[in-house]
Amino acid sequence: MARKTRKTAATTAGAIQPGNPECISPILLLRLARSGARYHASVASPFWTRVRRYYLAGVLVLAPTALTLWVVWNLFTFFDNILGAELRTRGISVFGLGFVLLNVLLLLLGWLTASILGKRAFQLWDRVMHRVPLINKIYATLRQIAELLIGPDRSGSFGRVAIVEFPSPGSWGLGFVTSVATGEANGRTGQKLCSLFIPSAVNPTTGFLLLIPEERVRYLDMTPEQAMKMIVSAGALVPPPR
Repeated sequence: MARKTRKTAATTAGAIQPGNPECISPILLLRLARSGARYHASVASPFWTRVRRYYLAGVLVLAPTALTLWVVWNLFTFFDNILGAELRTRGISVFGLGFVLLNVLLLLLGWLTASILGKRAFQLWDRVMHRVPLINKIYATLRQIAELLIGPDRSGSFGRVAIVEFPSPGSWGLGFVTSVATGEANGRTGQKLCSLFIPSAVNPTTGFLLLIPEERVRYLDMTPEQAMKMIVSAGALVPPPR
């Protein structure tokens, strides 16, 4: 029994000698592990930070270009298929021919309507379309929208950017003065009202139409394009003062 005790003591004494490689306490192991983890983290962190920065930079460069090309391509194929689909059914398959013929047709129609004979023909066609039941409602609405967007008076439609207190006093909404013409609302209220369209942020196809006294409207110097960029970006792109 005494021999076993001495042997165990000798073994323990040898294990705790400084020269013994097994003489590492658990606390020291834990400290080494932590220092190693910090070392690897300090080495890996700058690397992954650079990778993330380069990746985001690549996205910022590629995304606008890719989206622009995608939109242009879809518009091109849409207009090309208006006449191109009919051409392909007749065995004529030339890339872009439908798009070219469509533009030639539009130029020809524009030239005809600018002439005296063309104006009379267009006026006759316009009267016929306004007299056809059901179709006249659709035709009249679409023609008004087309004249509003691409007609000769389009500059006055969305040409003035303004702000107005909306939806509560102290908060301001950005919108477009679409009309200052007098109407039934002016007579009912006894005030000079103007039509102000406030588009929704990010999605400007929807919004609010306000009939508001013109003296409450404050006009801005920014262009409609700058205002639309600000609306679509939810206020992130703020144009500089002019």
